[in-house]
Amino acid sequence: MNSPRTERFIGGPNEFLYEWLNERITLARCEDFRGIGRVVNGVLVGVVGFTGHNGASAQMHMAGEGKHWISRKFIRESFKYAFVTCGYNVVFGLVPSGNTVALDIDYRLGFKEVATIADAHPDGALHFLMMRREDCRWLG
Repeated sequence: MNSPRTERFIGGPNEFLYEWLNERITLARCEDFRGIGRVVNGVLVGVVGFTGHNGASAQMHMAGEGKHWISRKFIRESFKYAFVTCGYNVVFGLVPSGNTVALDIDYRLGFKEVATIADAHPDGALHFLMMRREDCRWLG
């Protein structure tokens, strides 16, 4: 019989979360990183991080490992962290057109495209996506 999976979340200004995320998506070095990680059965499987804080917004980054790194609970906790704990009004992402998996995830989460900048990335265009607190269906 399978044992139940245990799930917990860790967060805050955390160097370990930054390093884990950086190994997967190569973040520019930043001193203001904040993030939340999903730990399943004692193993970190996903991180959502925030950089470029200005008091009202921040850029959101995410990565995970395995097929089941993301869960509805992790999504809710991530947006709660962004909009409630950190107090952002807006989170945004810059996604290259070649990263169709990330674009698909972001659109399904409810991000809206603000602009597309042609030739702004080696993969082609760069998509500027955002989500406002009042539009986030994950906070309810």
